[in-house]
Amino acid sequence: MRLKTAAWVAAAVVGTLIVLTIAAAAGSRTEPLRELVVATLEDRLDSNVELKAFSVDLFPAVTVQGSGLTLRLRTVTDPAIPPLIQIESFTVHCGIVDLLRRPRHFKHVTLEGLVVNIPPGGLKKHGNPIAETARSTDAPPTGERSDSPIIVDELRADGALLRIIPRRQGKVPKEFAIQALTMRSLGVAEKMPFTATLTNPLPKGQIETSGTFGPWQKGSPGETPLAGTYSFQKADLGTIKGIGGILDSKGAFQGELERIAVKGEAHVPDFHLDISQQPVALSTSFEAVVDGTDGDTYLNEVNAQFLQTSLTAKGAVTGTKGVKGRTTKLNVHIREGRIEDLLRLAVKGETPLMVGRVGLQADLQVPPGEKDVIDKLLLAGQFDVNAAKFTDAGVQKKLSGMSHRARGRDPADKAENVVSDLSGTFRLKDGSLSFSDLAFGLPGATVRLHGSYGLRSEAIWFDGTLRMDATISEAAGGGMKGFFLKAVDPIFRKKGAGALVPIRVRGTRAKPELGLDVGKVFKK
Repeated sequence: MRLKTAAWVAAAVVGTLIVLTIAAAAGSRTEPLRELVVATLEDRLDSNVELKAFSVDLFPAVTVQGSGLTLRLRTVTDPAIPPLIQIESFTVHCGIVDLLRRPRHFKHVTLEGLVVNIPPGGLKKHGNPIAETARSTDAPPTGERSDSPIIVDELRADGALLRIIPRRQGKVPKEFAIQALTMRSLGVAEKMPFTATLTNPLPKGQIETSGTFGPWQKGSPGETPLAGTYSFQKADLGTIKGIGGILDSKGAFQGELERIAVKGEAHVPDFHLDISQQPVALSTSFEAVVDGTDGDTYLNEVNAQFLQTSLTAKGAVTGTKGVKGRTTKLNVHIREGRIEDLLRLAVKGETPLMVGRVGLQADLQVPPGEKDVIDKLLLAGQFDVNAAKFTDAGVQKKLSGMSHRARGRDPADKAENVVSDLSGTFRLKDGSLSFSDLAFGLPGATVRLHGSYGLRSEAIWFDGTLRMDATISEAAGGGMKGFFLKAVDPIFRKKGAGALVPIRVRGTRAKPELGLDVGKVFKK
């Protein structure tokens, strides 16, 4: 949508200049001349036009000036929707000889206070007067040199504003501030070079772009070609609630107005989620297609790298009728990553709870809204962690003791630095991470759990079972205790296991409590 701004502005101005050329050649300064300009604009653009002031000076060079130019689409009947184009003032410079040439040449055109208001649903819904302007000229077919009535050598529109009007009343319009716009060799059928500097509202940052636009496709404006490069520097991700970092991005685009292919890369040296406040260096490359008529973006391929983890993703960023903002939907795949890298992003504390290799596949959705990203993020998928180790020495010691008991060994034996395999299905909603069918393997034992973890509260609440190779009496370590427990071995010997024992995990990330919930067996 931002790239399309230059096209709308230029085309609308071209239509205006066609009339101004006629006016300048006539050399009149009378009120009938102003009325002629208004009438011709209304006819060419199928709009209601207001022009407060208009004058032409022919000496020493031709200067055309005007102010208070407003164009309102006749097809937009809602009075609450502002005019399509508003120009506070304009100035056109050329030589007298330039008016006699074919096509006529204007050296410089300057627009002050340009505002372009895109009505709800875009120009397609309300008709496209710019296309009608193109039809009214004798521009040649695509690829031929322009036979347009005018050529503008340079047009400048600094301090312009593009405003996207939402469908629902009462919602705040989306605005793009254009600090500088320059277009050269303007003609309806020309390939027009442009440069622009504009502010992106979210994430907030400055975009520098340059390229070419055209030739204008009068019968199908959406097929008008454009190509160029962009640079998006020092974008503050902190303007998106819940995340932070400074983003730099650059890339290239080409295609047609209704289907723009974009290829680029982005770097954030200090990306972080507010919930953890632990920055990581994030680098991405991407290929996407942008629908210039509604701003929807389709991500064909995204590759990201942070710390020792790489991921791929594909999906879309689209708008929803009647809803402010856009929804991001992605399918994310991690083939060879590190669980400690993911935990660093999402969990507080400098030391991660666990280290190990991780694989993950998930569907991610970020709906619009004012909540922090972590609170509105929807995530569902499967994961597996191989050769995992807990970094907390106390937790690792308990796991070593559990492994000893599960194999019928003396728990007082020297602790082993056991490694584990972990897999399961997860779902993140409202800042709570829930797990089902969570499987955790140790030498001699398998743990299956279901429960939840609060990303903000860090509260742990899991229930499940411990399946051991050893029986209850063997896990007790023998002796008199083991002898008396032989009587209960049959109760826990299920499904071929030495023992199948209910367990629970409670507490917090900092102080987890792992215990055997034997009482649950007798409640059944």
